[in-house]
Amino acid sequence: MRLDNIDLLCRNTQRMVDFYHGVLGLDFFLPYEPGDSWAALQAGDVTLYVFETTSTAEPVHRVHVAAVDPPGLSAFGLVVDDLDAAVARLDPHVSWAGDARRWDHPSGTWYRFRAFYDPEGNVLSVTEPHKVEPHKVEPHKVEPGKGAPDAAGAPGAGR
Repeated sequence: MRLDNIDLLCRNTQRMVDFYHGVLGLDFFLPYEPGDSWAALQAGDVTLYVFETTSTAEPVHRVHVAAVDPPGLSAFGLVVDDLDAAVARLDPHVSWAGDARRWDHPSGTWYRFRAFYDPEGNVLSVTEPHKVEPHKVEPHKVEPGKGAPDAAGAPGAGR
C-alpha cells in the first residue's frame, strides 16, 4: 500500500489555498475556482484535499511534541533539499512551532526539520531527510507487562 491522499478540513478554503498554493507552492491536482468549498493540491505523490466544514467545534491545538500532544495525526512533513533555505523562504509567511531540530536513528537515517502552523493551526514541517537503504525489520514483540518501545524522539512522533 501507498498513501494516496490526505483530507484536511478547514473553515476557509480560500485562505488555505492561498497558503498551500501561494506560500508553499503546491500545484493544483484538480482545477480550483475561487469560491469553491474544496481544493485538491499535489504534494509529491500525495494529493491534499482541503474541504471547508461548517462545524463550530474548535480544532485540537498541537505543539508538535509527542509526549504532550493528544492522540491523532500530529503533523505531515514536506520534503526539502535544503532546510536552511526553506526556513529562510518561509520565515516571513509562517508561525514556527519551535526551532529547527535533528533526529538520528541508529540505522544511519537522520532528519533535519522545523515545524510550523498553517493558517488554521495544523502542524506541518519542512523536512530534510537523509535516509539509508530500508532494512527488513521483524515486528517488535511486546512482552506481557513491558509495553511498547518509546517513540518520543522519532520523526512524526513530535519531533
